[in-house]
Amino acid sequence: MALSDSFVLEKTAMPSDPDHVLDAIDGVVDEWEALSADAMRWAPPERKEADLLSEVTEIFSPLANALTEAFRPLGDALTRALDHLAADDDQ
Repeated sequence: MALSDSFVLEKTAMPSDPDHVLDAIDGVVDEWEALSADAMRWAPPERKEADLLSEVTEIFSPLANALTEAFRPLGDALTRALDHLAADDDQ
């Protein structure tokens, strides 16, 4: 296959009408505009400055939750015992 043969193949493979190129460019631009609009809606979360109260809350709130869960069975048992004693006094 000579150089002129490959040129002829390339020339015949592509349509001579430039409208397909313009259509492809329009399609890419439309897709980019849609994606660009979606990207502009999202904004990264703002980083606010930490003050003492928020830091203390962040540190101690998990501890308070853990202590609450740990002492809940003890409180339930104490409540049942007091209810039992109160029921015995009523009889």
